[in-house]
Amino acid sequence: MNIQEKYEKVLKIFKELSKVPRNSKREEKIADYICQFAKNKGLEYKKDELFNVIVKKGATVGYENKKTILFQAHIDMVCEKTLESTHDFEKDPIEIIETENTYTAKDTTLGADDGIGVAFLLLLLDDEDIPHPAIECLFTTQEEIGMDGARNFNYQGLSASYLINLDGEEENTAIVGCAGGIRMRYTKSMVQEEIKGDTTLYTLKITGLFGGHSGVDIDKGRINSNLLAAKYLEMLEDFQIVSFVGGNKDNAIANATEVVFITKDKNANKKMQEYFETIEVTDADKNLKMELEISTPNKDVNVITNEDSNSLIRLLIDLKQNVIAMSKDVKGLVETSGNVGIVKVENGEALICEALRSSIDEDKAKVMDYNNRIAQDLGFNILGEGDYPGWKYNPNSKLEKIYKEAYKKSHNGEEPIVCAIHAGVECGMIYEKMPHLEMISLGPDVVDVHTVNEKLYIKSCKTLLETLMYMIEDLD
Repeated sequence: MNIQEKYEKVLKIFKELSKVPRNSKREEKIADYICQFAKNKGLEYKKDELFNVIVKKGATVGYENKKTILFQAHIDMVCEKTLESTHDFEKDPIEIIETENTYTAKDTTLGADDGIGVAFLLLLLDDEDIPHPAIECLFTTQEEIGMDGARNFNYQGLSASYLINLDGEEENTAIVGCAGGIRMRYTKSMVQEEIKGDTTLYTLKITGLFGGHSGVDIDKGRINSNLLAAKYLEMLEDFQIVSFVGGNKDNAIANATEVVFITKDKNANKKMQEYFETIEVTDADKNLKMELEISTPNKDVNVITNEDSNSLIRLLIDLKQNVIAMSKDVKGLVETSGNVGIVKVENGEALICEALRSSIDEDKAKVMDYNNRIAQDLGFNILGEGDYPGWKYNPNSKLEKIYKEAYKKSHNGEEPIVCAIHAGVECGMIYEKMPHLEMISLGPDVVDVHTVNEKLYIKSCKTLLETLMYMIEDLD
């Protein structure tokens, strides 16, 4: 097998994919791209109403009696950009910055999560000389906002015995289990009152935080800008909120927040400076900035009452979040967590979104009940969305054994890491529908996903490709 040529082709496909918009719930164009790709190859394909696409390819000669392999990746991406960026994710291609070893993007997320996984699947469908059993390639949608594509796909037409998910982020690591989760939305219509235009307005701006994935990065000590803003406002003797906007995705740690408010506290700026000095930051958050701007509007302004302003801050502080519990069985594994990724309070309407995760369904339910009681007591409405199951580790998996041997062949005898993770993986959703499947999740080295610092280490794609070739060859 000519690994170098196939490796270069994977990167070429990824670059082509990066030209196609693929925000969550906006996957029409990328789904059509994949369907046209399959049509050009003469392959069987089908697109459903959520723009999931399944493509099937028959076995090569000599592999007809081997079990079918299902490969899967999601076609949507988290669309984040810098405050200065004018990038339009609806139409602009991702501008890839290349070095000898890496791909990053100019002022946006790169979309290697999971565009590189999609590129691997398209390579397998395109390649004419990789010997293989019958393969099924499933391209799912809306993974980044609750896995609704995988949740609602009709699996009845699939015949696979093995699933290889390509949404992993560390080339030396295989994922064999994951947490379940749910997205919680808390809403409230706040009572407002009008103030005169000569009142002093304060604008708190928090910037420079790194952010990150609310699952795999939740234990890295990264600061959530929404919680930071709430804790500052709690220090003031008196305040009323005009607006509070922070974060863009519930599954991303909020890295920027802006709050407009009024206060009678004459020491508001001093308290912010004193508070800033007490904040413990990791290297990732070393560029943290907290700024307080003062202005006088030329018109009357609506502000939220003291009572409702305080109810918002109490909710943000009292919700169970960040690392809630560590696993007692797996060293270093977060068991339960929460992330308040979105706060949007404008014109008196409040929306707070939290992503809850747990590898134990009962513990997830307990945190939900605790948080919901707090929200109800503070007058918030509650909605849970996108509840997804975890994926329990199978200690007797033949697929895992084949993977370990294949990895050692492609890494000169080196052993891989095999673990469960504290993040949602579509394998859990698929396992619920196809419990007979043996499953594993793999991927090249991708860091800082869901942020504008997302980086793909391209050479890891080559060794992953070699591992996959060995696996395809050795599975029965």
